[in-house]
Amino acid sequence: MLRRLFAVAAIAGVALTACSDRPTGGGSGGSATPAEGDEALVDPIVAEGNGLGSCAFPFSVETLAERGFAFEGTVVAIREPAAMDAPYEADLDVARWYRGGPEPTTTVRTYDVSGTSLAGDLGLAVGDRILASGDEGFLWGCGFSMAYSAEGAEIFERAFAA
Repeated sequence: MLRRLFAVAAIAGVALTACSDRPTGGGSGGSATPAEGDEALVDPIVAEGNGLGSCAFPFSVETLAERGFAFEGTVVAIREPAAMDAPYEADLDVARWYRGGPEPTTTVRTYDVSGTSLAGDLGLAVGDRILASGDEGFLWGCGFSMAYSAEGAEIFERAFAA
């Protein structure tokens, strides 16, 4: 229990470091507002007016397309880290690679599997079908990884169309 509490506090610290109450100028245009046609890409915390939850990169098809890997997959295992400041590892069976691959399984790292961070990250559990993206083996939150939906798959398709 204490380990979980410490992990949530550490995640909140990371989220606060990566978040600000104003757009950052990174990505496409530096706006926390989605580009036209990207209505499904609004960070729910930002939409509620809580600037504390805005992410370091604005979420759009363009910034999603900048991620180093992207795929659709199902969580098959989650390993808790040995050290309190180390990331979790999640193994996924990959149904489709948008970028990266072509392995049928992959492992990503994340500091939050509970979905409790201020950035509105995706909670992960064995059996969850997700659309995942990130860089250097780390799963990105802030809408860049999401529970699978047909609408989300269309967004990934647009972002990673060759």
